[in-house]
Parts: sequence; structure tokens; C-alpha cells
Amino acid sequence: MRHDSRAVERGWKRLFRLPVFLIANVTLLLLVGVSTLRETVRGWTVDNEIRALEAQAESLEGRKLKLMELTQSLTSPEHVEIEARQRLGWKKDGENVVVLSGFDASSSHVADTVGTVAAHDAASSPLALWWKFFFRDTMFPSK
Repeated sequence: MRHDSRAVERGWKRLFRLPVFLIANVTLLLLVGVSTLRETVRGWTVDNEIRALEAQAESLEGRKLKLMELTQSLTSPEHVEIEARQRLGWKKDGENVVVLSGFDASSSHVADTVGTVAAHDAASSPLALWWKFFFRDTMFPSK
């Protein structure tokens, strides 16, 4: 028996010394290494895609919030009234509307002028207002 066990040991030792066994082990090690490297790179790629998609989701959330705020401001009663006045010529009872062309409606001096004109007495006729505007100081100067 001892003789057989020595032969088996020598057979294994000879097998480990063979260049074919060494080449097979190196090839197997390279395959495992390449597969591991490939999976690592794939994991990095997936992580980068996840980060990019998360950034895109945050950007879209911000845009969604801005659009929701815009929607709320556009549907507010104040904005609806402004749009009705500007586009449809809507006016409240007792108001006189004066349309000034060539001016920016958002500027303060136009808004003040419109407010002043709307605040005038509704009983005054346009002719009387016109006469007062052009001739009040020139025709009858005050003493």
C-alpha cells in the first residue's frame, strides 16, 4: 500500500509540474479576473446612470413646482381680473375705462394715470372733462 500511495503522490506532483496544468490555471484565473473586472465596470456604469437619473428627477421636480406655482398664479382671481380687463375690456360697474396705446401697462405711471382717470366723477361728461383739461387755466386765469 505504501507503494501505491507514493505513486499517487508522485503522480499529483508531476501533474502540478506540467506546463499544461499551469497554463489552464492561469487561463482560468484570467477569465475570472476579466469577468470580475467587467462586472465592476458595469456596476460603475449603472451607478453613474442612477446618479444622472436622480439629478434629472430633481430637475423635473423643480420644474414641476415652478409650473404649479405658475398655474396657481394664473388661476388666481386677481390675475383673471387683470386678463379680463386687458384682453376682453372688462370693467366694473361705475368705472370709466381709458385705453392708452403705446405705453407699457406694467409701468407705474400708466397704472397711476388709469387709477386717477377711473377715480373721476362718473357724472362729468367727457366734453366737460376735455374742456377743463385744455382751457381751465388759459381762458380764465385765477387771481
